[in-house]
Amino acid sequence: MHEAEIQYIREALQQAEGDDLYRAELSFRGMTAEAMGEQYGRSGQTRQQILDEYREHAARHTLAVAFFERLVGGM
Repeated sequence: MHEAEIQYIREALQQAEGDDLYRAELSFRGMTAEAMGEQYGRSGQTRQQILDEYREHAARHTLAVAFFERLVGGM
């Protein structure tokens, strides 16, 4: 791969990360377990389910970035 394409993919991965987890943690900070178990707005999900999904997405993203970096080997 060429350096320009590798850099483009790195930037795309950075942009794909998003800030959903950060915003959810900020919004739900300090809530009781009971409040976390309540449905959030019209989402059809509890606050805890939303937080868990964002954490799972963040973990998958971290793995994807690590995989890509192993593929390109520091190019």
